[in-house]
Amino acid sequence: MLWSHLEFFLATARHGTLSAAAKELDVNHTTVSRRIATLEKEFQIKLFKRKNTGYILTEHGENLLAEVRNIEKMINQTKSKFISTPENIVGKLSIARTTDSNRLNSLLKRFQDSYPNVEISSYVGTSESQIKSYEADVSIIPARYPPQDMVAKKIGTTVMHIYGSKDYLKGKNIKDLASLDWLSFRSGSVRPNTMDLIRRSVNNPNIKFASDSYSEILELTLAGSGVAFLADLDVESNKDMQIIAPQKHYQNLHIWLVFHPDLVSNPRVQAFKKFLIENVNAVGIN
Repeated sequence: MLWSHLEFFLATARHGTLSAAAKELDVNHTTVSRRIATLEKEFQIKLFKRKNTGYILTEHGENLLAEVRNIEKMINQTKSKFISTPENIVGKLSIARTTDSNRLNSLLKRFQDSYPNVEISSYVGTSESQIKSYEADVSIIPARYPPQDMVAKKIGTTVMHIYGSKDYLKGKNIKDLASLDWLSFRSGSVRPNTMDLIRRSVNNPNIKFASDSYSEILELTLAGSGVAFLADLDVESNKDMQIIAPQKHYQNLHIWLVFHPDLVSNPRVQAFKKFLIENVNAVGIN
């Protein structure tokens, strides 16, 4: 039994609805429902009565709540005693992100200065599978929605525009979008399906390359293989990139901090989450 499962139970007992518990824990309500079902299966008892008005504790649920509150109190006391200052946050933190953004680099530098005993391992390239397999502790991604079954916190916004390298665009008529070579990110589960964005912007576009990897499309665009819809956060600091028709063709996105549900109580992950929320505006991410 994981403490994270009990945290889902506590949040549901506190609020009485899945949606309110999900809001507290920064997850989807379906994730809360699954965690409660897992706990009930493990204990082989019903913890809640499902009503139209919400979730009501059963007698077994009331008994468990009393025990779990004692556990929560001890955990919080331990945290306040040993993890109350940045100096007491110790260990490794693996961070995946879509690009080597100057703004994100600045945030990571600030975090490292504030938490000197956390060893940061940061790399470019992020996917749901990397989080699920624990290859990365946390991921920072621009997307419409966070990945399913992950814990996600919105930390800012960005905009997706058409970009191409200056070398690639040299001598080309950028007003004739159909004459350009297009690179497309085709998965619509997390980030926008840019194939749809391209076809809304261009009649009969020349799709030169399509990939399920946003990072691959970003790298190919930087290398001069064509043009693509990319997040401003990922390319705005690159002087070799040129934006095309920014007032006409764009897609608004959120910037998400994403991590595995099992790391909800991890002190390094929680410290990083808290730090981002408090400092993200300082580097121009709103």
